Amino acid sequence: MKKGIIFDLDQTLVDSSIAEPYRGKNWGKVNELIPSFILYDGFEAVFDFIRINEIKVAVVSTAVSNYVNNVLNHFSIPHDVIIAYHDVRHRKPNPEAFVKALDYLELNTQEAISFGDRGIDIQASLSAGVDSVACLWGTKEKDILLSLKPTFVVNRPIDPMVSVIPPSIVRSRTVVRFYKCKPYAKRF
Repeated sequence: MKKGIIFDLDQTLVDSSIAEPYRGKNWGKVNELIPSFILYDGFEAVFDFIRINEIKVAVVSTAVSNYVNNVLNHFSIPHDVIIAYHDVRHRKPNPEAFVKALDYLELNTQEAISFGDRGIDIQASLSAGVDSVACLWGTKEKDILLSLKPTFVVNRPIDPMVSVIPPSIVRSRTVVRFYKCKPYAKRF
């Protein structure tokens, strides 16, 4: 089982598309819109699994940290570290943020897996040597994601659980349900 997860935020964990016209221009307006964002269906159960199994979580985003913090707090998204826009000199697709996240979480590349909806997420993950999961539910870049040959491709937030939960560590009915669901993940 992986000991850590690196999540992208926007369009991976939450549908924040309503704020897209204001991103990078008016962060005050973007923050006002956070209550209108939607946590993608299935992530509450994913977060329960993360908490139960004490999996370390980094959120790596090209957005500013104040915004990222506000979204994570609003939706009670578990996390150990945030690597945001101003925390790195080189942003995704450069792997700097992923390397920094791994260092903070005290994990090696084989102990982590990353989830993202954009080509830059997959490129950064692969460049860092971390298994990558292309998340198709919020993406506008499906063809780009597939062309990058991510480790996994998933259609729903619950699907990644199949790839990271070995039967030997299943501890709760919720997790058993995840493990027994039909996997939609495709391994390349």
